[in-house]
Amino acid sequence: MEKNKTFVQVRDINIHYVLSDFTDPWSTKEPETFILYPGYCRNTEFWKAWHVLLGRNYRVLSLDARGYGDTTKPPEDSVVTPELLAGDAIGLMDALGIEKAHWVGESTGGALGLVAALEHPNRISSITLLNTAAKMGNETISTYALGEVDQAAALRKYGVAEWCKQTLQYRMDLSKAPKGLEEWVPIEMAKTPTYMAIAAFKLFAHVDLTPRLKEIKVPTLLIVGSKCTERRRSHMAEMRDLLPISKLVELDGYDYGIHFLAPDAVVAEVQHFLAEHS
Repeated sequence: MEKNKTFVQVRDINIHYVLSDFTDPWSTKEPETFILYPGYCRNTEFWKAWHVLLGRNYRVLSLDARGYGDTTKPPEDSVVTPELLAGDAIGLMDALGIEKAHWVGESTGGALGLVAALEHPNRISSITLLNTAAKMGNETISTYALGEVDQAAALRKYGVAEWCKQTLQYRMDLSKAPKGLEEWVPIEMAKTPTYMAIAAFKLFAHVDLTPRLKEIKVPTLLIVGSKCTERRRSHMAEMRDLLPISKLVELDGYDYGIHFLAPDAVVAEVQHFLAEHS
């Protein structure tokens, strides 16, 4: 998308971001903004289609999270918390003069949208959660360990790229993957160093936002692939029931990775939801 990448200093890091605005330049109405937050070890490249699909009517902002993609890699002994990560995104909005945004997050990026709404309620207009869990399941933790003592040991053994290849079937619907995608995803995820991948997994393995879902007052759309595990689908249904203003949509025929495998369908659901709550 970019020839010359854009960065902004937020606290102790330089955040890589992409900002698109294809709205009518003569319009006197300030466009609303979407902020697209990546899932585990992913980056702005996974949101390319969204900039095109949303950019005609909205300002669209995507970013590489702390330690991901081209954003600054913090020292190995750094303390990273959900509040810090959500605060990075709010800091980016501040630097770009964006007062409020619709937050779209995939997987762990959705969980951070919930944190942002709790910590900065006046800055988030709505939340879209794509295959997001308020609490990571024990089977997820064991699956990604690949038979090792834990996920950290598996990452140290294989490295991020190979570990990603061996777990790819759990993070995207391979039956829907176009040619080249299976090779591309591990390369992009390997832009995150091993120590950061380990730290991020440990962080989200211990996050449980379930008790605070009832405090979130903004409209929240939950989208899950109909072929996802029954546990993920039921968990998102439980989240819907706890969130005060919410709707759950099942995207027929898909498993994980819906935001880059079926962007047209997902964006259509988002726009329909916002129209209902405009």
